[in-house]
Amino acid sequence: MRILLDENIPQRVLWWLIGEGHEVVTAREVGLTGRSDPVLYAYAERHNYVLVTLDLDFSDPVRFPLSFPRIVLRPGVIDPELMREILRDVFRLGFPLWGELYVVQPEGIARYSEEL
Repeated sequence: MRILLDENIPQRVLWWLIGEGHEVVTAREVGLTGRSDPVLYAYAERHNYVLVTLDLDFSDPVRFPLSFPRIVLRPGVIDPELMREILRDVFRLGFPLWGELYVVQPEGIARYSEEL
């Protein structure tokens, strides 16, 4: 899976995802550090990346339409070990699907799509 990690995702999660066989780049690697949310969104969409972020702004489907998958990890899911466990579950279940948004909270995963 092609994954773009926002700059707020810990380096340990990056190395774990690479070790799991995913094609992963970071916002820093592609020159998007400090850039606006719309610029990061456009880059992920244009290059067919699943965006993984802690930025709750990306959970707004009005501001950021559900045209490509993204995973938003909410407050309380900031421990790198917990992030890895949750992402492992998301990928094992066959998620994310194109055009869907996953908001991961300590109590579980909420899935949104234009069809739901």
